[in-house]
Amino acid sequence: MKTRTIESLFTGIPMPYASLPPEAPEYRKLMEECRQCAEKLLHKLTPETKDELERLQNCRQNALQYEIQKAFVQGYSLGVRLTAESFLADP
Repeated sequence: MKTRTIESLFTGIPMPYASLPPEAPEYRKLMEECRQCAEKLLHKLTPETKDELERLQNCRQNALQYEIQKAFVQGYSLGVRLTAESFLADP
């Protein structure tokens, strides 16, 4: 299945991944909890383990980008298929 156009939406213009963060209070609360946990952990680490943790976080963030891109393509494709199917439905 060719998905280059859909993938370009993800990586090109418009840039849906560059949107503002969610406004849900649960999201804000979770992000604050993550920030506090990270701060607590960083105070316990040596400079060497801080570097290791940073490399781990960067690696995970890079891998996550691929996961998000795949989910975007699948979700967009599903939306298009649903739209196409709705035109075939009896009124």
